[in-house]
Amino acid sequence: MMNSGEETIRWLFKDHLQVDEAWSIRTPKGFKWWADKHLQIVEIIGEKRFPDGDTEYCISVRTDFLRSVKINDEMLQKINMKLLPFSSMAGVVHDPENSTLELCSLVRVYEHIREWMAPVIGVASVLQIAEAKRYGDYFAKILGAENAISGHPQGGIRKAPDEMSSLSERLIIPVGKQPSRWTQEEFEEACSENMQRPPAILATNGGQGITIEFPFGEKESSLCMLKGGRSHAIYGNGLYSIQVFPVKTMSLSEGVTMALSLNKRHLAECPEGYGFGGFHYEEDSIVFMGFLPNALYRPGLLPNLFFSCASRAKDLSSYLTGHDWTSDSFDPRRSSAFRLSEEMKNLESR
Repeated sequence: MMNSGEETIRWLFKDHLQVDEAWSIRTPKGFKWWADKHLQIVEIIGEKRFPDGDTEYCISVRTDFLRSVKINDEMLQKINMKLLPFSSMAGVVHDPENSTLELCSLVRVYEHIREWMAPVIGVASVLQIAEAKRYGDYFAKILGAENAISGHPQGGIRKAPDEMSSLSERLIIPVGKQPSRWTQEEFEEACSENMQRPPAILATNGGQGITIEFPFGEKESSLCMLKGGRSHAIYGNGLYSIQVFPVKTMSLSEGVTMALSLNKRHLAECPEGYGFGGFHYEEDSIVFMGFLPNALYRPGLLPNLFFSCASRAKDLSSYLTGHDWTSDSFDPRRSSAFRLSEEMKNLESR
């Protein structure tokens, strides 16, 4: 009998992606395949057993993107300006040992969520394939690298792409032209029922979106936004998740290096929250951005995304500041909204 991780891999290979055996290689934990000219690897890379006997499995999807990438200050600036801020369901992971960039998604799967999570992983796989094809030559040129094209050991370079390589054009983009499927009523309900208590300090909804504050550091908060009224440049309407983490003043190179290290940590090693998206650096902030296209809409997903973002916020508070969450972390007085209110009161009293 297969466990939930193995069943997810089986479903992705046979039912969702319908992988052609001639263009694939089975591995002990998953498979490698070429839907077009970029290698994609889908595997279980870890597992964790809980006291109740349930086990979660880390499912990794990664696609070769660029090779011969030489990282210096100029390169970091280009990567941060042109590549990192435009994540959809995958982030960019740098392997300094092999001088490569990969598109990576990573998520924990257990039996309770397997049925609905497997199709989400499948769409992440399809978008990686499309983005490697769409952007490989472009970024190879502007970054002075090489497009990481490869072929099957026996079949060589694939001449006729698999139909999965065009699924985004045939399905994801057309559905994205419809209005966002996440409605104002859903945001209001999710905010009132799930986000007005820990792990949030504060949450407010407005139209097709929710703004949440999580504890960060000793006294600060980090900002999280779930937005349904904002269109992706390629995939159209859907749902953005954006998290902003304040960091001490650092140079651009230091900030981008930190963002890349977080991509590796969360998208290639140990996911905290759903690893669909990626980190980049903005002035004095590390930003996580992910996008779920309209085609992935399902009722009740917003609370799951909220707790996913909370898990990421908790990890980064500890990782970046050394301060884990405690019961005192959720004091409303540490929220930026409360601090702004107090500042306004002080100004008015002068």
